Amino acid sequence: MFGVLAVTFMSCRKEIDPADVAAQTARQYYDYLLHGDYEAYVEGMDTPERIPASYKEQLLLNARMFMEQQKKEHRGIRQVSVVNATADTARKAAQVFLLLSYGDSTREQVYVPMVMRKGIWYLR
Repeated sequence: MFGVLAVTFMSCRKEIDPADVAAQTARQYYDYLLHGDYEAYVEGMDTPERIPASYKEQLLLNARMFMEQQKKEHRGIRQVSVVNATADTARKAAQVFLLLSYGDSTREQVYVPMVMRKGIWYLR
């Protein structure tokens, strides 16, 4: 009986795919951008732990301007979804492809390089 339970629990255990984690993390960062949480988006960038306040303000402004441009050109980004992702765990890097669906019904696939630092995936 115990052996059957052990096999059942072991077979239910699924390994976590680093590429999937990187992809979902990239999508989450873009969701932050989509919902105007520029601070969270910038926190997801691979920057030194401490950056000058003026540099951080510039990153926030760039994110805001990017979203304004998308609104002007495509009536905004409506949805972000994962297309594909691969990860090289030895190099702590991942390549994520996201699909941006716009308000004007167009879609665009974007490449999002990711890097892992201290166990967390960041936008490179």
